[in-house]
Amino acid sequence: MADTIGDMIDKLTIANIRLWNLEDERRELSLTAKKLQDTETKAFLKRISSTNKERNSLIDQINGALGVLVDKAFEKDSTFTLEAHELLGLGKNKFYQTEDRQPKCKN
Repeated sequence: MADTIGDMIDKLTIANIRLWNLEDERRELSLTAKKLQDTETKAFLKRISSTNKERNSLIDQINGALGVLVDKAFEKDSTFTLEAHELLGLGKNKFYQTEDRQPKCKN
């Protein structure tokens, strides 16, 4: 199943938190006398770079998904229907999964 906009926003939030933590780690290193070895420095910079790439990719995906929704709304496409759980997801993150967020069965 494809990620919903809500799922992508969850992932973006996690990527942002990772970047904040990396920035805190960088700040701590700059305030101490501890020097990293070249291999450690390269690994640290690679972590920052890959997290930034992930973040930018998620932003592009969210923008694209929202663009499709805006286009459909502008066209007033009556064949296009979307329920909240299809748009926002049910929360793949274990902290957001609760019984009250499960989709209701239609009779």
